[in-house]
Amino acid sequence: MLKKEDKCLRETLINATIEALSLVTNPRFFNTERGYQGVFFCELQRILKAEGIVDGNCILEMEYQKSSRHGIGQRPDIILHIPVEISREDVTQNNFAVWALKLRGKDNDAKEDFEKLDEMFDSLHYPLGFFINIASESHYLSEYEGNFREKIVAIAVNLIMEETIVIKRAFWHNGSINEITFRKPLS
Repeated sequence: MLKKEDKCLRETLINATIEALSLVTNPRFFNTERGYQGVFFCELQRILKAEGIVDGNCILEMEYQKSSRHGIGQRPDIILHIPVEISREDVTQNNFAVWALKLRGKDNDAKEDFEKLDEMFDSLHYPLGFFINIASESHYLSEYEGNFREKIVAIAVNLIMEETIVIKRAFWHNGSINEITFRKPLS
């Protein structure tokens, strides 16, 4: 059974996210959030299945409507969890990661998504949340003002001249923002 506190799981999810982002290479998908999300979801699911994380009990789900039983009413872009119907536990258990995607988001869009991620952390105890800014050079992690800095990974993913995928991963460490940039030539 997966453990939310497992640092190895956290790193696996971060690495799987970066890998899945690097596999979305068709320029068309950098034009719409929904199109990008669909391809990213498929790649992420394939990777997480290969890692043994998505296994029939633990599932990756798109735009699952949270309801009154969850204590919130949002529809996160992607979640990784074991549904209550399978786990038979409280809705705050067996939640592993949540992804919020934005196409060419600006600082106010990032702030809004960070607030939604904070709600998922606070109400449903998700230990990890991703903000992914598609077709952008900015991850806007500096705009995060919530109480869950250690749970946020902010990423900007961009296709440069249809030749290179550039992924900027940002995270808080020891009170400051750290950034790692990945480049994947497509030729």
